[in-house]
Amino acid sequence: MLLESYRSGTWVPDPAERTLAEGLARSRWDAHVLRAVLREATPGVRAGRLVDVLAPATDVVGQAPGTDDVVLQLRVLVDALTTWP
Repeated sequence: MLLESYRSGTWVPDPAERTLAEGLARSRWDAHVLRAVLREATPGVRAGRLVDVLAPATDVVGQAPGTDDVVLQLRVLVDALTTWP
């Protein structure tokens, strides 16, 4: 998972990916907001790994029961990215 890669130092997010994470950390997480944030992402961010894990979440946020765990894991990742020193 990307969080493990981040914590181990094998993945370092681009500054623009951190900016995206900071915006998401302050947002209400629903499919519309997540899609809008991803749609407005710069090409450099879209080419990064963070979008690769966030994009599929647009299909499950607020949907079927049992998807809350997936969203929670993504929020933990976003929180980790926004608390860097």
